Amino acid sequence: MFIDDPEVEEIVKGCFVRVLVDKKTKDKVYRLSEVVGITYDSKYTLGDYGKTDKHMTLQYGDQISTCKIDHISNSVFSESEFNNFVTMMNACGVPMLTEQDVLYKLRKVKTYIQLCEQDDA
Repeated sequence: MFIDDPEVEEIVKGCFVRVLVDKKTKDKVYRLSEVVGITYDSKYTLGDYGKTDKHMTLQYGDQISTCKIDHISNSVFSESEFNNFVTMMNACGVPMLTEQDVLYKLRKVKTYIQLCEQDDA
């Protein structure tokens, strides 16, 4: 699985994820955050994968936090989640990535996926 790949941290850094921040209410609350790294902490069960000690380090505005990978959503983020992210980054004076930065990261991720698919073939 990709999570065991030694290059995974370099691949996910700079990516944006939709993370579950409140699951206690009827409507789950998510927010968009930037992945700034991977940390190692207490082990937990990651679906069918088994146990892992890898946690995502995320940035939202000037806040840095960690979360279990299973709190990352597979769903596309909403426009309001994106707007909230931009508002928070601007309010904290944290520079946003440029379109060029995002396109560069997208190419790296696509290349990584293609290489993984070739390895699986």
